[in-house]
Amino acid sequence: MEKDTKLQQLFQLLRWCGAAMIVTAAGTFLVQSWDQTGDVKRYLALLGTTALLPVVGYVCGIRLREDRSARVLVLTFLALLPIHSGILGGFVLSQFGNVTTSLAPVAQWVAPSKTAALLLVLGAGALLIPMTWASFRVLSRGHAGLLTASSAAGQALLLVPDRSPLIATIAVVPIFALTGWCATRTKPETREAKLAVWSLLAPGAIIAARQVLFYDVSSAFWAVVSAAGAVGLFILGRKTNDTTVERVALVPTWVGATAFMENVASSFGLSLSAAWLGCGLVAGAVLLAFAWVSTQSKRFFVLSAMIVNAIVAATSLFFTFSPWAALQLIALGLAFCSYGFIHGGRGASYSGIALAGAGFIVEVRHAIHAFEASGWFALGAFGIGLVGLTAWLEARARAVRLADPSAKVSRQAPAVLP
Repeated sequence: MEKDTKLQQLFQLLRWCGAAMIVTAAGTFLVQSWDQTGDVKRYLALLGTTALLPVVGYVCGIRLREDRSARVLVLTFLALLPIHSGILGGFVLSQFGNVTTSLAPVAQWVAPSKTAALLLVLGAGALLIPMTWASFRVLSRGHAGLLTASSAAGQALLLVPDRSPLIATIAVVPIFALTGWCATRTKPETREAKLAVWSLLAPGAIIAARQVLFYDVSSAFWAVVSAAGAVGLFILGRKTNDTTVERVALVPTWVGATAFMENVASSFGLSLSAAWLGCGLVAGAVLLAFAWVSTQSKRFFVLSAMIVNAIVAATSLFFTFSPWAALQLIALGLAFCSYGFIHGGRGASYSGIALAGAGFIVEVRHAIHAFEASGWFALGAFGIGLVGLTAWLEARARAVRLADPSAKVSRQAPAVLP
């Protein structure tokens, strides 16, 4: 039995190695540098090779009754679709677009005429779309039509003969949105069905890579793309009850916040310290919004927002002094300390005390050595606000206790400090 299991694992490894070689070979067409033949002949060679994959998959599945190899070939075919769309987009651009930047020869696909460019697009579509439907029918039988239409829409965006950052941003966002909607609509359960849905993201990846490698990009482009990715991952994880996918939204959230603040800083002339603090605040606001909506990862997003801003405030003080960074460190330290007292966590309590103490010392030192209103005003205003907030919380607790005498809202906090 163990020998059979290892043999099956070996077969699976060999199948995926073969698929990776096929995709890599086709991917070289995107940056080809063959000078012996024309662009159209090179593309027709790729098209013919791609068309063989479903045929070989049919032979494996029907004749040899080997479904696993057939599914791998079908997934490989889907992985090649954005490569075709990228090349066809080059043909369309050569006749209908206006390239403002000089492109390397490896990125140029030139059609001999406008008619030839249109015929290539129509001919490839007539061949590939039915095969796409058949592929999705193998992987997700009940949703083949929806997935095919979504895939065709995403591939069509690669054909737009405009390479400006604005158009690239507008093109990527609907691809992310459409993929997330298809995932929530189809609710894929098998690994093959999930890979089929995730293949809808490939055109967006090609657009982003093409824009970065050969054309102009802006921080606004990365901000929008990252924001779309973060929202998509969060919604997908929430709809599928997958906390891992939901929490991975933290990564594009931070990338998007950084890109957004870079754009704001360049537009309004903000200092490096202010822009860095803004990154933490923007990311924290988005994470707290996720926490407000999420039922499974509420605690994770709240703690992530606090930790991100604590790191940002602490590192900001290493490079340049900012009274607002020190004040933020005090606020976060008190928040961690309060969390530790309520939940009985020594680590959170000690970390909070350290953060609040460090921020307080830096703020006092600034107020003493630099006769500026920012230092003492920040301390005084924060102190008044803290006292007022405490009074409000006590009033709320008293109101809850009077409304429900059994509610233990004023029970003694657990001893977390020696």
